[in-house]
Amino acid sequence: MQTNYRIIFHIDLNCFFAACEVLDNPSLKGKPVVVCHKDPLKRGIILTASYEARRYGIYTTMLLNEALLLCPGLTAVEPHYDLYNKYSNKFFAYLKSITPKVEPMSIDEGFLDMTDVVKENAYDFAKQMQDYILNVIGLPCSIGIGPNKFLAKMASDIKKPLGITILRKRDIPNIMWPLPVKDLFGVGKKTRARLEPLGIKTIGDLANYPDQDKLKEVVGPAMLEYIHDRCFGIDNSKVEYENLDDVSSISNETTFQISMTNIKFIKDNLKLLTNQVSARLVRHKVAAQTVGIKIKFSNFTTISRSRSVARPINDSLDLWEIVNDLFDDLYDGYSEIRLVGVFTNRLVDQVNSVRQYSLFDDLDNVEKDKKVNDLVKMLNKEYGDKTIRIGIEGNKYGRKRD
Repeated sequence: MQTNYRIIFHIDLNCFFAACEVLDNPSLKGKPVVVCHKDPLKRGIILTASYEARRYGIYTTMLLNEALLLCPGLTAVEPHYDLYNKYSNKFFAYLKSITPKVEPMSIDEGFLDMTDVVKENAYDFAKQMQDYILNVIGLPCSIGIGPNKFLAKMASDIKKPLGITILRKRDIPNIMWPLPVKDLFGVGKKTRARLEPLGIKTIGDLANYPDQDKLKEVVGPAMLEYIHDRCFGIDNSKVEYENLDDVSSISNETTFQISMTNIKFIKDNLKLLTNQVSARLVRHKVAAQTVGIKIKFSNFTTISRSRSVARPINDSLDLWEIVNDLFDDLYDGYSEIRLVGVFTNRLVDQVNSVRQYSLFDDLDNVEKDKKVNDLVKMLNKEYGDKTIRIGIEGNKYGRKRD
């Protein structure tokens, strides 16, 4: 059935990290569970909270010691990124079996352009997909359906877990405008703080605010244009998907639920993105001559930096060394970050065998390797270029220290 409009799905896995942990350890099912890094003082930041935990008021980015005050029986588990990668790969492999037009948003969500796929009722098609992801892969998800990416994303957030919501432009006044302005995707904490003194509490209040000049003064002209378009469901961006016959660049990015300044949390996400980009490079049998990162701040300022390499690379550790250095050079340590991404371009065919590692086999050892490299560079600079050398074969990371 040909249509003169687009049908976009946004599929979001519910409490993904926690859901993976339950699949791996069924004894956790039905219990309040959070995923966070170990900290002797229990100050680790919560990466994901199960819905059982959320009933106690626990949320992502809360500190573990605060969560334990709300729920003394809370179970905290250390993140297992290899496990999350495994289930993410299953999820996206299924999506791509439905349509090649899949744009990953992060490890646990993506857009699909279903315009050429859906022949009958879009809701029924989405229900079949949701049932497969739940019953075969084992993960609950919510699905939003709309004529563009923005409305599909807004729709998927309306009902969780296991929701399916259709949001058309004609539905905006009744479904979207009554929502709190904080639910408008892309509007961050700082913008909301500027809107509240104007009496703007809902998306409808923002859409129908009578003094546009005042709004422009408060949020700026660029932000005003963005929020005006979104309030009325306007979004012309396309689902960006890989053409497997013509891969000129490979990238991945993730948008945080709230703006972040926690460096460990941000770097963990960058490591995950680096691993995914590495896997895709290897899958396409290509290596990158340029590696870069993208950072979008809460004020919508976006910066990107890249670095070229003499030898094309596609393994996780080589990519991470560059990504980590670029981030350290760019980030001031306090600005709020909304999105991070890793990209590669100037791709060439992989002629020689290139090492491929799971970046998350042992994060501590990866960090130790970097510290050793930094120490060697310092000593060689101080005492001569060949005072200490590091080989590249031997241990589980392919690196043997001489």
